[in-house]
Amino acid sequence: MARSDELLAWLRLDAYIGDAAAYPEQTDLVLLDELTHKLHSVFEDIVTKAREGYWLKDTTLTTTAGRNRYRIPSRAVVGGLEQVECATASGQPFYTLDQKPRTELSFWEGMPNNSPGNPAVYIVQGDQLELFPVPNGAFPLRLSYYIRPSKLTVSQSSTQGGAAVDRGRITATSVIGANPVTLTVNALPFDNSLAPPAAITTALQSIDVVHPDGWHELAVVGSTQTIAGLVLTLPNGTDISDVQIGDYVRVADQTDWPCLPDDFHRCLADVAAVKVAVELGLREKNDELAQNVENDLVRFRSLLVPRVKSEPKTTPVSLMSRGGYW
Repeated sequence: MARSDELLAWLRLDAYIGDAAAYPEQTDLVLLDELTHKLHSVFEDIVTKAREGYWLKDTTLTTTAGRNRYRIPSRAVVGGLEQVECATASGQPFYTLDQKPRTELSFWEGMPNNSPGNPAVYIVQGDQLELFPVPNGAFPLRLSYYIRPSKLTVSQSSTQGGAAVDRGRITATSVIGANPVTLTVNALPFDNSLAPPAAITTALQSIDVVHPDGWHELAVVGSTQTIAGLVLTLPNGTDISDVQIGDYVRVADQTDWPCLPDDFHRCLADVAAVKVAVELGLREKNDELAQNVENDLVRFRSLLVPRVKSEPKTTPVSLMSRGGYW
């Protein structure tokens, strides 16, 4: 795996700007922004089109009687959704809502029998989805979406590089399913959006929990919290079933690791290095690098599907005769 400080070292090496003093405008913060941009612009399309569950997250809202517009999660890739589900009551099974095109909005708004009730369809408008029929009660509404990868920031997970510290590592958790929901860390993580960065201190700073291995997925997304010493208390009912000892707490939308498998962290650095080298006028030096990047991206696409190699997907066959079904 590669932390953000290791990605920076690879990028500088690949783009021939290893001597930071000779390229004062290419600061670590500038290059981290470039790495994040390439993570979004190059890899989002590949991962979401695979539709194999990578980056897929759920959030559950509760509808309000008489209100039919609800906001798509702000951290969803390009504001899109994978699935919208509803339930008739808390604890009941979810059923899938059908998406209708924007061109049918007037039809659904003007239906004579469109009296309030259990939602059956939805229409996406900008960053909102509109439910029909209009909910007439408090129904659980589950939105499945692909989360936009978090912004790469200065490393807080190494004593060898970055901030030369190890912050936010989870050392204990409350029992799964119990309240209150707590996470204990070895040191409070920094909020790297502050100048200068400083340890989180208030409940206004939402948090993520990041896996430090594998795909570096998020085990908790954008949770509020309160702080008492090194213990962070999350809202009652927060699902921490994916959290393990050794995961890391980070301020929401900040991370040390790109949300990619470890095998392709160097590929991300190479992709960003191509852009940086071109901007610096070093086109001749990066032709070979650009070719290697393309080969790695082809390999990345091919490895995403099928996810379980020993279980090929089946093709449904309709068994019909002229007279009907067999």
